[in-house]
Amino acid sequence: MIKKRTFIGVISILSVVILIVGVFAVKEKKKNDKYVLMIENQYSRAFEQLNSSLNNISVAMQKTAYVSSAKTMGALATEIFSEAELAKSALSELPMGANNISTIYRFLSQVGNYAISVAKKITSENSVTSKQREELKLLSNTANIITQVINDVGIEYNNADEWAKVIENKLDEAVDEGGLADSLTELEEDLSDYPTLIFDGPYSDHILNKQPLMTAVANEFSKEEALAVARKVSDKSGLGFSGMQEGKIVCYRFQNDDMNIAISKKGGYPVFMRKNRAVKQNKIKYEQAILAAKEFLEKIKFNSMVDTYYYTDDGICVVNFAYLDHDTICYTDLIKVGVAMDTGEIMLLETAGYLANHTTRAFREPMFTIEEAAQKISSDLKIEKSTLALIPTDSGGEIRCYEFLCKTQDNREVLVYINANTLEEERIYILLKSDGGTLVK
Repeated sequence: MIKKRTFIGVISILSVVILIVGVFAVKEKKKNDKYVLMIENQYSRAFEQLNSSLNNISVAMQKTAYVSSAKTMGALATEIFSEAELAKSALSELPMGANNISTIYRFLSQVGNYAISVAKKITSENSVTSKQREELKLLSNTANIITQVINDVGIEYNNADEWAKVIENKLDEAVDEGGLADSLTELEEDLSDYPTLIFDGPYSDHILNKQPLMTAVANEFSKEEALAVARKVSDKSGLGFSGMQEGKIVCYRFQNDDMNIAISKKGGYPVFMRKNRAVKQNKIKYEQAILAAKEFLEKIKFNSMVDTYYYTDDGICVVNFAYLDHDTICYTDLIKVGVAMDTGEIMLLETAGYLANHTTRAFREPMFTIEEAAQKISSDLKIEKSTLALIPTDSGGEIRCYEFLCKTQDNREVLVYINANTLEEERIYILLKSDGGTLVK
């Protein structure tokens, strides 16, 4: 028979164990509740950003129907482009699972670039064609449709209870029926007749529909292999699988409480990365940001990249890189890297342009020399610098040109591209420089 003292001792030990287990359970619950709240807040912020940007796009697109000056169109185009980039980033942070929303992404990719294309046409031709006005009207109507759906969805789903259901379904690997993802999929079906747009820009349909060269014959990566790549690229260990991303480049998507990243299923290439935090003040110089971006690309094995121009957005310096093939800058093979101006942290990575176009090229000796091409430059321009460059054509091809950086009589910078094999003038761009960076018009 157990002695009373022994019995009391056992009871005491069990009480302590139960107390410890209880405290541990409470702590774990609080910890889990904290993580759930962080994810809910992330989803809510992303949705509010998506909603706000789409509303701004819708209003700006309505204004384009009445524009006649290049200055006004240029300002609207810049606004639309910036809001579309914010909307794409926000959309990538929301829980879509395996749902296909490629048309919505295509619209967001095209709307700003098409507006910029029209602004260029107004500058060169002093008018907007009836066809362009019709296509601007089409984009405006599409923006209105998407905005209305997002507004309606927000009323029903953008609250703590609904986001909690989404998180619970993801943890249980259940199908999220009737939620945000399904609503956007229905919207995708409604936009199925969204027509093809052909214009002079990197997101024209004939370029978006191009089969990516880098992933065409690459080996498939498993989800685990892709996760290892994501951790290496982002320097983050607490990443979780958030679904597949369909499209020309099929990707595994991973995220944690402050970032999301997409890794291609074929080849295991990083396609997109976005970190989400406020950049409070600028502490580093642009030269430091550009150097940090280049070192990052070399670290993740994107070599022979040269910076072309940059701009800043909400404290992030976005540097555009092009591939350097011996003596030829390939503007077809583009990568964007965003650097936080407070700490130099890499905040953004976009490689889709590079993955779509990069290949081994066998360049031949140009038919004409750079001196012969220089004779085609206007006498009103002073040549400051020249090099060979590969630029995209409207039909999705490539042209090798001599690139001339020139200055006008009033000290503006202009880029002129002369075909290296025909001496035809292919492109002229004006460089707009400010404290925030350089834009090409």
